[in-house]
Amino acid sequence: MKKIVIGDIVSRAWDLAVNHWPVFVVISIITSIFSNLGVSYDTTILTGLGQNPDPQAVASALSEALSTNYPMMIIGILLLTYLGFVVYRMLYNAITIGRPYTTLGDALKVDFVQVCVFFCVEIVYGVIVALGTCLCILPGIFLAVRLMFAPMLVAIENVSFGEAFTRSWQMTSGNFWNLFLLGLTAIGIAILGLCACCVGIYFADVIINFMMVLAYMVLRVDNQPEVVVESTDYTEVQ
Repeated sequence: MKKIVIGDIVSRAWDLAVNHWPVFVVISIITSIFSNLGVSYDTTILTGLGQNPDPQAVASALSEALSTNYPMMIIGILLLTYLGFVVYRMLYNAITIGRPYTTLGDALKVDFVQVCVFFCVEIVYGVIVALGTCLCILPGIFLAVRLMFAPMLVAIENVSFGEAFTRSWQMTSGNFWNLFLLGLTAIGIAILGLCACCVGIYFADVIINFMMVLAYMVLRVDNQPEVVVESTDYTEVQ
Protein backbone atom coordinates (compact mmCIF):
# COMPACT_ATOMS: atom_id res chain seq x y z
CA MET A 1 0.00 0.00 0.00
CA LYS A 2 1.32 3.42 -0.94
CA LYS A 3 1.92 5.86 1.90
CA ILE A 4 2.61 9.58 1.91
CA VAL A 5 5.35 11.15 4.00
CA ILE A 6 4.22 14.60 5.12
CA GLY A 7 7.72 16.02 5.52
CA ASP A 8 8.67 14.92 2.01
CA ILE A 9 5.46 16.34 0.53
CA VAL A 10 5.96 19.72 2.22
CA SER A 11 9.64 19.89 1.24
CA ARG A 12 8.93 19.13 -2.41
CA ALA A 13 5.97 21.54 -2.45
CA TRP A 14 8.24 24.30 -1.11
CA ASP A 15 10.82 23.66 -3.84
CA LEU A 16 8.15 23.71 -6.54
CA ALA A 17 6.56 26.88 -5.15
CA VAL A 18 9.93 28.64 -5.10
CA ASN A 19 10.61 27.63 -8.71
CA HIS A 20 7.17 28.46 -10.11
CA TRP A 21 5.74 31.08 -7.75
CA PRO A 22 5.21 34.02 -10.20
CA VAL A 23 2.51 32.44 -12.36
CA PHE A 24 0.75 30.67 -9.48
CA VAL A 25 0.77 33.69 -7.17
CA VAL A 26 -0.86 35.72 -9.95
CA ILE A 27 -3.46 32.98 -10.36
CA SER A 28 -4.05 32.93 -6.58
CA ILE A 29 -4.69 36.67 -6.61
CA ILE A 30 -7.08 36.35 -9.57
CA THR A 31 -8.88 33.53 -7.74
CA SER A 32 -9.41 35.74 -4.69
CA ILE A 33 -10.88 38.43 -6.95
CA PHE A 34 -13.28 35.97 -8.61
CA SER A 35 -14.37 34.61 -5.23
CA ASN A 36 -15.53 38.09 -4.17
CA LEU A 37 -17.51 38.89 -7.30
CA GLY A 38 -21.03 39.95 -6.44
CA VAL A 39 -20.33 40.34 -2.72
CA SER A 40 -19.77 43.67 -0.97
CA TYR A 41 -19.94 45.08 2.55
CA ASP A 42 -21.10 48.46 3.82
CA THR A 43 -18.13 49.56 5.91
CA THR A 44 -20.13 52.28 7.67
CA ILE A 45 -22.36 49.62 9.24
CA LEU A 46 -19.40 47.46 10.20
CA THR A 47 -17.67 50.32 12.03
CA GLY A 48 -17.86 49.86 15.75
CA LEU A 49 -19.09 46.26 15.73
CA GLY A 50 -16.13 45.23 17.86
CA GLN A 51 -17.51 47.24 20.79
CA ASN A 52 -20.97 45.65 20.59
CA PRO A 53 -21.26 42.75 23.10
CA ASP A 54 -24.64 41.53 21.82
CA PRO A 55 -24.11 38.57 19.42
CA GLN A 56 -27.58 38.97 17.92
CA ALA A 57 -26.96 42.65 17.19
CA VAL A 58 -23.63 41.80 15.57
CA ALA A 59 -25.21 39.10 13.41
CA SER A 60 -28.00 41.46 12.39
CA ALA A 61 -25.51 44.20 11.50
CA LEU A 62 -23.41 41.79 9.43
CA SER A 63 -26.49 40.64 7.55
CA GLU A 64 -27.48 44.25 6.88
CA ALA A 65 -23.98 45.21 5.78
CA LEU A 66 -23.71 42.34 3.32
CA SER A 67 -25.06 42.93 -0.17
CA THR A 68 -25.05 40.37 -2.97
CA ASN A 69 -25.36 40.60 -6.72
CA TYR A 70 -26.46 37.10 -7.70
CA PRO A 71 -25.72 37.31 -11.44
CA MET A 72 -22.17 38.44 -10.63
CA MET A 73 -21.86 35.69 -8.03
CA ILE A 74 -22.80 33.08 -10.62
CA ILE A 75 -20.25 34.52 -13.05
CA GLY A 76 -17.63 34.38 -10.29
CA ILE A 77 -18.45 30.73 -9.52
CA LEU A 78 -18.18 29.76 -13.18
CA LEU A 79 -14.87 31.58 -13.55
CA LEU A 80 -13.55 29.90 -10.40
CA THR A 81 -14.58 26.50 -11.75
CA TYR A 82 -12.79 27.09 -15.05
CA LEU A 83 -9.70 28.47 -13.32
CA GLY A 84 -9.61 25.60 -10.82
CA PHE A 85 -9.71 23.09 -13.68
CA VAL A 86 -6.85 24.84 -15.49
CA VAL A 87 -4.74 25.27 -12.34
CA TYR A 88 -4.85 21.57 -11.45
CA ARG A 89 -3.41 20.77 -14.88
CA MET A 90 -0.78 23.47 -14.58
CA LEU A 91 0.32 22.23 -11.17
CA TYR A 92 0.56 18.69 -12.51
CA ASN A 93 2.64 19.87 -15.49
CA ALA A 94 4.96 21.85 -13.23
CA ILE A 95 5.64 18.69 -11.22
CA THR A 96 5.98 16.21 -14.07
CA ILE A 97 7.65 18.18 -16.86
CA GLY A 98 9.14 21.11 -14.95
CA ARG A 99 6.92 23.87 -16.36
CA PRO A 100 3.24 24.80 -15.89
CA TYR A 101 2.58 25.02 -19.63
CA THR A 102 4.22 25.20 -23.02
CA THR A 103 2.17 28.23 -24.07
CA LEU A 104 -0.48 30.10 -22.13
CA GLY A 105 -2.96 29.61 -24.96
CA ASP A 106 -2.60 25.84 -24.76
CA ALA A 107 -3.00 25.94 -20.98
CA LEU A 108 -6.31 27.83 -21.26
CA LYS A 109 -7.81 25.44 -23.83
CA VAL A 110 -10.13 22.99 -22.09
CA ASP A 111 -12.76 20.40 -22.93
CA PHE A 112 -16.09 22.08 -22.13
CA VAL A 113 -17.78 18.76 -21.27
CA GLN A 114 -14.97 17.82 -18.89
CA VAL A 115 -15.17 21.21 -17.19
CA CYS A 116 -18.90 20.59 -16.67
CA VAL A 117 -18.09 17.22 -15.10
CA PHE A 118 -15.52 18.97 -12.91
CA PHE A 119 -18.14 21.51 -11.82
CA CYS A 120 -20.65 18.77 -10.96
CA VAL A 121 -18.04 16.82 -9.00
CA GLU A 122 -17.10 19.90 -6.97
CA ILE A 123 -20.77 20.66 -6.23
CA VAL A 124 -21.54 17.08 -5.15
CA TYR A 125 -18.32 16.91 -3.12
CA GLY A 126 -19.28 20.12 -1.31
CA VAL A 127 -22.81 18.88 -0.62
CA ILE A 128 -21.57 15.51 0.69
CA VAL A 129 -19.06 17.18 3.01
CA ALA A 130 -21.66 19.70 4.20
CA LEU A 131 -24.19 16.98 4.97
CA GLY A 132 -21.53 14.94 6.76
CA THR A 133 -20.50 17.98 8.79
CA CYS A 134 -24.09 18.44 9.93
CA LEU A 135 -23.86 14.94 11.45
CA CYS A 136 -21.61 15.80 14.38
CA ILE A 137 -18.81 17.21 12.16
CA LEU A 138 -16.68 14.04 12.19
CA PRO A 139 -18.44 12.36 9.23
CA GLY A 140 -17.86 15.55 7.22
CA ILE A 141 -14.12 15.46 7.97
CA PHE A 142 -13.95 11.77 7.08
CA LEU A 143 -15.76 12.24 3.75
CA ALA A 144 -13.77 15.38 2.94
CA VAL A 145 -10.53 13.40 3.20
CA ARG A 146 -11.72 10.22 1.47
CA LEU A 147 -13.17 12.09 -1.54
CA MET A 148 -10.64 14.94 -1.72
CA PHE A 149 -9.03 13.77 -4.97
CA ALA A 150 -12.28 13.51 -6.97
CA PRO A 151 -12.08 16.99 -8.60
CA MET A 152 -8.36 16.55 -9.24
CA LEU A 153 -8.95 13.24 -11.03
CA VAL A 154 -11.47 14.85 -13.36
CA ALA A 155 -9.14 17.74 -14.23
CA ILE A 156 -5.92 15.76 -14.62
CA GLU A 157 -7.03 12.35 -15.84
CA ASN A 158 -10.35 13.23 -17.54
CA VAL A 159 -12.22 10.51 -15.63
CA SER A 160 -16.01 10.32 -15.46
CA PHE A 161 -18.20 11.60 -12.64
CA GLY A 162 -18.64 8.25 -10.90
CA GLU A 163 -15.08 7.10 -11.45
CA ALA A 164 -13.74 10.27 -9.82
CA PHE A 165 -15.37 9.44 -6.48
CA THR A 166 -14.60 5.72 -6.73
CA ARG A 167 -10.92 6.31 -7.51
CA SER A 168 -10.56 8.90 -4.75
CA TRP A 169 -12.06 6.46 -2.23
CA GLN A 170 -9.63 3.76 -3.35
CA MET A 171 -6.60 6.08 -3.31
CA THR A 172 -7.25 7.34 0.22
CA SER A 173 -7.87 3.88 1.68
CA GLY A 174 -5.38 3.31 4.50
CA ASN A 175 -4.12 6.89 4.29
CA PHE A 176 -6.84 8.78 6.15
CA TRP A 177 -4.71 9.90 9.09
CA ASN A 178 -1.74 10.92 6.97
CA LEU A 179 -4.00 12.97 4.70
CA PHE A 180 -5.79 14.43 7.72
CA LEU A 181 -2.47 15.53 9.19
CA LEU A 182 -1.47 16.89 5.79
CA GLY A 183 -4.63 18.99 5.86
CA LEU A 184 -3.79 20.30 9.33
CA THR A 185 -0.29 21.14 8.04
CA ALA A 186 -1.87 23.06 5.16
CA ILE A 187 -3.97 25.04 7.65
CA GLY A 188 -0.82 25.87 9.61
CA ILE A 189 0.94 27.06 6.45
CA ALA A 190 -2.07 29.23 5.58
CA ILE A 191 -2.00 30.82 9.05
CA LEU A 192 1.71 31.55 8.67
CA GLY A 193 0.96 33.14 5.31
CA LEU A 194 -1.67 35.40 6.88
CA CYS A 195 0.82 36.42 9.56
CA ALA A 196 3.25 37.56 6.83
CA CYS A 197 1.43 40.87 6.35
CA CYS A 198 -1.49 38.92 4.85
CA VAL A 199 0.08 38.96 1.35
CA GLY A 200 2.01 35.84 2.30
CA ILE A 201 -1.26 33.91 2.01
CA TYR A 202 -0.87 33.91 -1.77
CA PHE A 203 2.51 32.16 -1.63
CA ALA A 204 1.15 29.85 1.06
CA ASP A 205 -1.73 29.01 -1.28
CA VAL A 206 0.78 27.96 -3.95
CA ILE A 207 2.58 25.67 -1.48
CA ILE A 208 -0.70 24.11 -0.33
CA ASN A 209 -1.87 23.48 -3.89
CA PHE A 210 1.39 21.75 -4.74
CA MET A 211 1.08 19.67 -1.55
CA MET A 212 -2.34 18.37 -2.57
CA VAL A 213 -1.27 17.48 -6.12
CA LEU A 214 1.90 15.80 -4.86
CA ALA A 215 -0.18 13.71 -2.44
CA TYR A 216 -2.44 12.73 -5.34
CA MET A 217 0.57 11.69 -7.41
CA VAL A 218 1.97 9.52 -4.62
CA LEU A 219 -1.35 7.70 -4.14
CA ARG A 220 -2.53 7.39 -7.73
CA VAL A 221 -3.00 3.79 -8.78
CA ASP A 222 -1.32 3.85 -12.20
CA ASN A 223 2.33 4.39 -13.03
CA GLN A 224 3.19 8.00 -12.42
CA PRO A 225 5.81 9.83 -14.47
CA GLU A 226 9.07 10.96 -12.99
CA VAL A 227 8.66 14.03 -10.79
CA VAL A 228 10.75 17.08 -11.60
CA VAL A 229 11.17 19.67 -8.84
CA GLU A 230 13.89 21.92 -10.15
CA SER A 231 13.34 23.59 -13.48
CA THR A 232 12.82 27.21 -14.49
CA ASP A 233 13.42 27.11 -18.24
CA TYR A 234 9.92 27.90 -19.44
CA THR A 235 8.06 30.95 -20.69
CA GLU A 236 5.38 32.27 -18.34
CA VAL A 237 3.45 34.27 -20.97
CA GLN A 238 3.43 33.93 -24.71
